[in-house]
Amino acid sequence: MTKKFLLPVQIIFLSAGVIYWQVFFKFVEEADVRFVMNLGKYILEHGFPHVDPFTIHENLQLVAQQWLSGILFWEAYKNFGVNGLLIVDMIFGAATVLIFWRLCLFVSNGNKILSFVLSFAAGLLYSMMVVPRPHIISATLLLTEVFFLEKFTRTEDAKFLIPLPVLSVALINFHAAMWLMSLVVCLPFLFVKNFRHIKFLLAAMLGIFFCGFLNPYGLDAMTYVLRSYGVASINANIPEMFTPSAHGLQGKCFYVVETFLIFSLARAKKIPWRYIFLSGGITFMTIMHGRNLVLFYFLATFPLAYVWREFTAEKIKLDKKFLTGIFFLFVAANTLMVVTVLQEGLEKISAPLEILFFAAVLFMLYVLLVLKADGRIFHPTILPRKILSLLATLFVVSGIFLMTIAADQTKPAHTYTDAIKFLLRTERPENISLYAHQGIGGLAGSFGIKYYIDSRSEVFIKENNGRKNIFQEYLDFKDGKINYKDFFGRYNFTHIILTNEDPFLFDELSNDKNFRVIYESERVDGSNVIRCKVFVPKKD
Repeated sequence: MTKKFLLPVQIIFLSAGVIYWQVFFKFVEEADVRFVMNLGKYILEHGFPHVDPFTIHENLQLVAQQWLSGILFWEAYKNFGVNGLLIVDMIFGAATVLIFWRLCLFVSNGNKILSFVLSFAAGLLYSMMVVPRPHIISATLLLTEVFFLEKFTRTEDAKFLIPLPVLSVALINFHAAMWLMSLVVCLPFLFVKNFRHIKFLLAAMLGIFFCGFLNPYGLDAMTYVLRSYGVASINANIPEMFTPSAHGLQGKCFYVVETFLIFSLARAKKIPWRYIFLSGGITFMTIMHGRNLVLFYFLATFPLAYVWREFTAEKIKLDKKFLTGIFFLFVAANTLMVVTVLQEGLEKISAPLEILFFAAVLFMLYVLLVLKADGRIFHPTILPRKILSLLATLFVVSGIFLMTIAADQTKPAHTYTDAIKFLLRTERPENISLYAHQGIGGLAGSFGIKYYIDSRSEVFIKENNGRKNIFQEYLDFKDGKINYKDFFGRYNFTHIILTNEDPFLFDELSNDKNFRVIYESERVDGSNVIRCKVFVPKKD
């Protein structure tokens, strides 16, 4: 296979994991991207806000730290709907994997097999976290920065430091909460004995710092992370701030990869300090907060390309019996998946996918029957290629299966949306003061309705908004420390949307004669029945 042909094939395979998992994307009502898009839409229409324009609270100071991400997501959604968000996901997700691939190639001194395997594995692990949130952009920018830092360190060519201030400007505007990381990732690269190297890198870091001021909020955006993280109430209640748990799939993957990383770094005879400090630092951040898994799979793992740089396929001596076992394992997996697709019903598969499905089945039969007939399938030089062929077939068939069931799975439930649309039949958005749980705030805001709270937890602490700790008040209310009558009376909500997923409050208001129900719906979600009601306080 020629090099000219091989490169596009590698790019397609490395990007496949990110694109493949977008099939599972479900744009749920409480999607966090909604408040980011609301922000982008507001800025395009009114300019940069310094007081929060979305909630019922007055004079909440606001640093719109994701403003450029908001504009990007809003324009994509406005013009192409959910598919626009998927396209943004695919572009940044694939770009991150491909940059990681090029970084591994550089670090491993051009070891193509090792770089491809590492990048493909990292891409698959990363793909489940590629959702329309600013972290997919900041991950791309930070990995790009590390790529240039590694280029500079290896070549001592200062031209590779020139893009760093530009990346700083991009990061501070796309995702200011991550901007400080643009300085942090430089620190491990200072651990060299070359004074010239240190001098140039310190100058670049100075450029990164001053370019951070090139944003609509100045120093407030640059220091946003210092006021927003390390807050006990947020760490204890926001899932992405939890320590990765080995009980979940993501946690299991993390601890397996981290164990392999530690083993690899320990076995290396001589490894640059920058790799140890960078991998160790990112790992520590990830153990503290699971949200840093995105950075871990790229910034902490690329040193594996250096440790295993002398790895070649020829050094692997696999027993023929082992390979034969793997072969029949893939045959069984393919057979199971093909039978499952047939049981689900071919009528669920679109015509192009049906053709692809049957082509994959025929290819599997070709591998099993035609090559078996002449006795070459178990030849030591042929068997590994057939295993790879069956893996590719399984990838295609399972993908088609997932696409057939994804059509139903990705249809969003409209419980809250329908309730809000009902309100807007008789009420103007500006006349509504809404209470709903935290995840629904962004949805209400997309209809122009002002609400109590949304998923921007750090916006609702006093250190950022300059008024009061609304987030803690919300937690106290949810925990029953504040009586619901006092709470609702305090804010004079015109409408309250609740479901039976919050049973205590739902039942209390249903039986409270001071509230009446103006809307009620019911839907079945698996074995659960979700009931939704809109309450309004009775007027005296």
